[in-house]
Amino acid sequence: MTKQCAMLFSGGLDSSFAACKMLEQGYDIELLHFDQGALISNNLSLIRLKELSEAYPKAKINIHNLNTSGLFRKVALTTLESDILKYKISLVCLGCKLAMHIQSIIFCKNNGITVIADGATKRQNRYSEQREIAIEYIKKLYNEYGIEYLNPVYFFEKKEIKYGLFDRGITIQPLEDTCIFSNTFTVASDIVIEQYINEKYNLCKKLIERGLEYEKNR
Repeated sequence: MTKQCAMLFSGGLDSSFAACKMLEQGYDIELLHFDQGALISNNLSLIRLKELSEAYPKAKINIHNLNTSGLFRKVALTTLESDILKYKISLVCLGCKLAMHIQSIIFCKNNGITVIADGATKRQNRYSEQREIAIEYIKKLYNEYGIEYLNPVYFFEKKEIKYGLFDRGITIQPLEDTCIFSNTFTVASDIVIEQYINEKYNLCKKLIERGLEYEKNR
C-alpha cells in the first residue's frame, strides 16, 4: 500500500534532505511551497523537484505552490505594531510559519493526508519557528486535526545534511527563495515564543476551520 505525506518545502538543504528521508521510508510526497507575498522568487525549487525525482524514480513527487499572503497578513501583520510593543521583538517570521502550517493542515485534510514533515533543525533554533517550544505547539495543532507532524532531520548537523544530499546525487546549493524579512530580527526567548503562539493559537484554529468549511461547501 502506498504511503503518502506532505512536506513543507522551501527547496533549501534542510527541507530537501527531509524529503529524502521521507522518500526512503517509502512515502510518496506532496511538496508544499509557499508564497507569503514577501519573497523574491527564483523558481529554483523546481530544480530541486527534478533532482529528487531523478534520485527516487519510483516515487511519486508533486509540488504545489500555495499562496499564504492573506493568512500571513491575518496572523502576523494586522497586529504587527501591537505585537512588537507587547513582546519587545519582531516575531513576524514565526507568524509567517504559522500561516504556512494553517494552509498545510487545510491541504492535508482536503487531500486525505495524515502525515506531514518539515525541515526544521535544532542547529537553526535562533529562528523562533524552529525552536523546540514552537515545534511542540505545532505538533499539538496538527494532532487536533488527526495529522502527524514529523521533523526527520531535526538533530542533523549541517555537514551531515549537505553531504547526505551530495551522496544521493543532489546539488548542495540552497535553492530556496529570498525573503525580504531575512535577518531583520533578534532572537526571541522560549517564554516569548510560547506566549506569542498561545495568543495566536485560537486564531490559527479559526482560520483552519474557515478554510475547511469553504472547501466543504464548494
